[in-house]
Amino acid sequence: MPSFAVRYFEIAARRSPLCVGIDPGAEALERWNLPVSAEGAREFGLRLVEATGDHVGVFKPQVAFFERFGPKGFVALADVMAAIQAAGALCLSDCKRLDIDHTLVAYADAWLGEEAGFPSDAITVGAYTGAGALRPVVTRAAEHEAGLFVLVRSSNPHGTGLQTARHADGRTVAEELADEITAFNREISGEATGPIGAVVGATADDVLSILDRLPQSLILAPGVGAQGATIADIARRFGPHARRTLPAVSRGVHGAGPNAAALVEAVLKLSDEAARLLD
Repeated sequence: MPSFAVRYFEIAARRSPLCVGIDPGAEALERWNLPVSAEGAREFGLRLVEATGDHVGVFKPQVAFFERFGPKGFVALADVMAAIQAAGALCLSDCKRLDIDHTLVAYADAWLGEEAGFPSDAITVGAYTGAGALRPVVTRAAEHEAGLFVLVRSSNPHGTGLQTARHADGRTVAEELADEITAFNREISGEATGPIGAVVGATADDVLSILDRLPQSLILAPGVGAQGATIADIARRFGPHARRTLPAVSRGVHGAGPNAAALVEAVLKLSDEAARLLD
């Protein structure tokens, strides 16, 4: 199987670089006249994928909005993930797992690989326990040609102080993490784009010094739409790195629903902007 990066570049060129979030929060379910339940979350995800699956390269189910319904929520999530696969799109499960290395082995077994409980093309992870703790999940991702997106610079302003704190060598915490991600990628992929991507918020202005340290990473950029960022903002803030960026949008798409035609229109509008501004 080709690497996640290769699969992403191929489908981004054929469909769109857009990453559409599947976030069945209570407000979204009520707007779509769906019950606030596991079945409502399932129906929300299936409708969104059915309407837009021919135009979207990557879907990003937010695991928390399914997990909150317990076992039935996980069954619903599995159904939505299967629909993403059937649509020929990539599934980036937004689970943000974070722990010490031996516990991450179990998380990796749960989310990566064909035998996983929730087989994903890529997942999100945290690195507050140190990049070294990610080694088991990095190894698992490489073995199964999957992708990881490590939270580096959040679109959430509450994380700015921690992420921009400086070490004695002058690097920020985010810059050091970016360096460690690049070291992982070079170890695995040589000079090619590696399996370890980074989450860098589309709303942050001071990110070029981080992105310059991530020449072999795909970049997941949340914050487009309801959080205030635009595709044009990514092009301006990310500069030459914009072409490796997955603009992530959730409410900016599903807010147009539940009408299928309106959902497609929202996706096509954003996809056209991404094709024009991020190439």
